[in-house]
Amino acid sequence: MPLQNIVSISTNGGYKTIEIHHDDLTKLPWHTDVLVISAFRGGYSPVPNTLIEALLLNQSIEISRLAEDKLYDFRDTLSAWVSQPLQGKSYSYIVCLEGMFESHHNTGNIESHLEDLLAVLAVMQHKGIKIENIALPFLGTGNQGIPLDQLVPTLIKKSKELLETIHSVNTLYFVHPKLAHVEHVNKEVNRYIKRGQDRLFKIREDVQLADALDRISQKLLQLCQAMQFRNTTTIEEFATRIKEEDIRIYELGILARRAMERMLKNMLPDDNSLTLSELVGSLRQKEFSPWMLSYLHTVRSFSNFFSHENESKHPDNEMLKEDYIFFIQSIERSVTLLLANMR
Repeated sequence: MPLQNIVSISTNGGYKTIEIHHDDLTKLPWHTDVLVISAFRGGYSPVPNTLIEALLLNQSIEISRLAEDKLYDFRDTLSAWVSQPLQGKSYSYIVCLEGMFESHHNTGNIESHLEDLLAVLAVMQHKGIKIENIALPFLGTGNQGIPLDQLVPTLIKKSKELLETIHSVNTLYFVHPKLAHVEHVNKEVNRYIKRGQDRLFKIREDVQLADALDRISQKLLQLCQAMQFRNTTTIEEFATRIKEEDIRIYELGILARRAMERMLKNMLPDDNSLTLSELVGSLRQKEFSPWMLSYLHTVRSFSNFFSHENESKHPDNEMLKEDYIFFIQSIERSVTLLLANMR
């Protein structure tokens, strides 16, 4: 799953992420709780080169049939409907938004449709449907023709609102099969959240840092083996991603925070509602010395920096190679200490 960009959002429920992938929504290697699609009003025909056609060909999901037997029909009020639960498929539910093209053509605005999606998901949550992740295309940019430049700011804004409002949702995946579209969105996202070149640094262009990432990856996999029978998916994904040539420093920060949170929750299973700072503090009960905890707090602080939009104009706010080295050394030392504690 070629990850192109990741944005971390701080919410009352902890840090959550928006991810942008160059991939095929109908061939994702992970299960998705909700797949969101868009269509013309009543337009469910599998037109060539559309997501609706790809769902039919690759998943044997016929949207027109799902539309005949909806779980919830909100078309009159929210321009959307929800499918019945899907059995044996890559998605648990499909939510179809209708009329985005008409709204954009008439008003130049699609915000209302994304607000409708938020309302639909809130109803699903209220009805007891647990939604932890959602996969979406770049809504309305296919045959419906909404320009990507106009879509990105609205998507980021409404995605933040969704992650803050729907407490069970941890990740939004925006996925598109065309690399040119994904690269365009990637560039627009970085521009919108003001990521400087220091945050876009490709770590593996430096041999010393690349060697450190290799060591970290190996130790992470050893840690996963030591944590047998516990959830290590996030840690394994981190170990895999840092081996890839295009890993950037901001992405390392966001993924390191997420992986460390999972490591500590596996080690301190009594209360999974603790924040990362509280989890690190709880390690004192396991007789971790304060100097050991300082490495974990360093990783947390750097990761928090990478998670926030860059609004500072102070010249010293830009990171240098020495900062990258310090951060990566802190990750390696933290993983080493946690691994030693598991043995």
